[in-house]
Amino acid sequence: MGRNGRPELMLLLLFNAALQMETTLQKTIYFFSQQLTWTEARKFCQTNHIDMITWDIIDPDLLTTWLKDEQLTEVWIGLHKDPEQQSVWRWINVKTGEGLTGEDVSESSFWGNQKQNHYSCGSYNSSNKKWASVLCSDTLPFVCYDDNLVLSTENKAWEEALDHCREMSSASYQYDLLSVASPTDFSYVRDRIYRATSEEVWTGLRFLGGEWWWSDGETLDQQEMLPDCPSQWQHCGTVSKNNTANWTSRDCSERKNFICSYVKLQK
Repeated sequence: MGRNGRPELMLLLLFNAALQMETTLQKTIYFFSQQLTWTEARKFCQTNHIDMITWDIIDPDLLTTWLKDEQLTEVWIGLHKDPEQQSVWRWINVKTGEGLTGEDVSESSFWGNQKQNHYSCGSYNSSNKKWASVLCSDTLPFVCYDDNLVLSTENKAWEEALDHCREMSSASYQYDLLSVASPTDFSYVRDRIYRATSEEVWTGLRFLGGEWWWSDGETLDQQEMLPDCPSQWQHCGTVSKNNTANWTSRDCSERKNFICSYVKLQK
């Protein structure tokens, strides 16, 4: 496929170099000084963004710095006591938007005052860098998060998915199939494709000129994780909702859901 792949590869590289963009995963944190109950704060986050922050979303040290910059001391975060295990605290399930998920964090070193058994909602204090159990009906400022991903539940071939993402671009935003810069981002992406109607979704991963490339022009860092000479025209990459393998090569003509990302263009 060497010679046939080179012209397409050059077009991809030139297209993205001209735009000077990388459509990789980006997360945005929002701070709100208005005071709401924990339930109201979470509803606000889910309505206007994705959800409340959890500790796998953000670096705690960065959060502390930003909170101090915003002059916010204690804020609601996505931490809640398990209603079925009263001594257990867990993070909210940002994948489904309902219930709790993950391991028991009751013994975490981040805890400060955790002894209030009838307090079921979690806050974070930027002064002592500790979590606290708080009465859920209390009112506090809160922190939400968002990202730059858009899941499409339409089924398209890889080329069609690429065109669809790019046709969403405007004077302010540039869209492309998602390129995943870091393997550590894959667990986050899997959660974000939870509502896909196909088991796998297309990403911007493509085999061209003897190498695996992302559609933003970056090469895949771990080339050995995918076949170096894919057969059966399996030259396009997907990510699965359930399979823990980071990348899977598929026939580019297969029709699947896909995930786009966008960046704001510099003016």
